Amino acid sequence: MFKVGEYYEDEAKSVASYLRDAGFKVDIKGLVVASTDFTASLQGRISEMKERGKLIVKQESFLDAIKASAEKATDEEGFRDHFLTELDPDWRSKRDWLNQETCKSEETDEKAVKDIAKSLAGYAIALDFAENVLDLNDIKLGEPIGVRLDDPLVSIPVDPRDCDPEDPMFRERLDVDLDKKHEITIDESSAPLFRDIDEEFQDEYYQEYQKIMALGLVIEDLIEESGKGKMDIEDFAARCILDVGDRFVISIDASLVAEEIARSLEKRGLVKMKGNTIKWKA
Repeated sequence: MFKVGEYYEDEAKSVASYLRDAGFKVDIKGLVVASTDFTASLQGRISEMKERGKLIVKQESFLDAIKASAEKATDEEGFRDHFLTELDPDWRSKRDWLNQETCKSEETDEKAVKDIAKSLAGYAIALDFAENVLDLNDIKLGEPIGVRLDDPLVSIPVDPRDCDPEDPMFRERLDVDLDKKHEITIDESSAPLFRDIDEEFQDEYYQEYQKIMALGLVIEDLIEESGKGKMDIEDFAARCILDVGDRFVISIDASLVAEEIARSLEKRGLVKMKGNTIKWKA
């Protein structure tokens, strides 16, 4: 079977519908998938970070904005707005301008776009730092803060290779998220049906379409040049390497899955496999 991709349920239904409309027999199987994220950091009080020279000036400057925003905000959205405004009163207009510029089809001021995009990316990093400070210090928005932000706990990302694992401030964390996705597969021998796939699918799922098309071109070439007689699996595998096109060349190497392709063709009654020998049927 040829794996088209893994999708969440609603998207899987959409992809399967496109493929079925083109004539594919589609198999959908639910899967539990896991994603991991490993982080390392130094965690300690602001005063400790300063003593060890681990706090950069920019991070230290965020603290005043965090304290001012936490005292004004009553919810997370309000905190984000207040915090970003403390960093840059014009952040909204910059964001809106960037969105407008990136939507234009004509030429844009690339340097200005790059500079503002860099600034907004920096604000996102600052916001992540700020929200982490609230979490570490158990700050509940809308409640009195007291002295908890006078010398708060902070977490500074580090490269674990640069740290002493025995350092009492050193922390490591592995986040594992389990989710359910749906795997969509089709039979290899049906790949030539790529020509009947709706253009909307070709645009929206361009990579999937390219992969199905590549396999389809190999299958078409095998069938069109099959002739009669026998060949061993090595010769068949060599036939699964294909270059298509002239100025735009699609180079396809399916030699490592030649046996799977042959078995798929056998199911359709096009070949007969016996050991390492493949016999084409008339």
